Amino acid sequence: MSIPGDTDQAQPPQVLFVAPQKKPIGAVKAVLIFFAYVLSQGVAGGIAIAGYMILTGADALNLTSMNEMDPVLFLIAGTAGFVVGGPVVLGLARAFERGATFKLALAPLGCVKAKPAALWKSAALGVGIAVFFGFTLEALFPSGDTPSGPLIEAASAPGWQRILFVVLAIALAPLAEEFLFRGVMYTGMKRSWGAWPAGIVVTVLFAALHITDIAGYWPALALIALVGTALLLVRIKTESLWPAIVMHASYNGVQVLGLYLLT
Repeated sequence: MSIPGDTDQAQPPQVLFVAPQKKPIGAVKAVLIFFAYVLSQGVAGGIAIAGYMILTGADALNLTSMNEMDPVLFLIAGTAGFVVGGPVVLGLARAFERGATFKLALAPLGCVKAKPAALWKSAALGVGIAVFFGFTLEALFPSGDTPSGPLIEAASAPGWQRILFVVLAIALAPLAEEFLFRGVMYTGMKRSWGAWPAGIVVTVLFAALHITDIAGYWPALALIALVGTALLLVRIKTESLWPAIVMHASYNGVQVLGLYLLT
């Protein structure tokens, strides 16, 4: 019997909905981000090339002029690719990785501070690998008359091309590639497959993506694989991407300096 004013009446059962927790980046998401990076680079490069050719006039559209412009087009496309591809990877990593803020989401991917000593040692390691193994490789496998690639040809030109190449090699490439390969891809694949398989796949893909840079000088591919391995070891030891970024930039810096001293 109910009593007037009684508030202790039976309440309907409450249903609690719990939203599924976002899974962190694994191997599948890492591969998706990699392909998104490659696709965004291709699209951005194509748009940049089309814009440059339009701005330079109709002569750039005939085959002869286009062949002559290949190095310039390659440099423009590469720069546009990094400018667009880097933010694409960053945005996808933030969307896929758990964390209330950018800082919390990207910390597991290696976006954390590093000790100054680790940065200096990494810079020295990059210079040492570039100098020692660069000379060793040339001594063992002389390049002879192997033609330089389109990117090197563009970088050898005076003026804005040279400046753009320096920015591309020392700033854009190390930031974008380290975050993609040693950050997103290594972390995601390690979570799914373990450290060794992840390291091997990441290093192979890193070397494969630089095939256009070797200009037919195939021994250089071994040096790129060595650099990729060293970058990964630095990333693992320091648990931060910044030493790997600094090492990558110092290695490229020596390559750029050697190019300009020899041309």
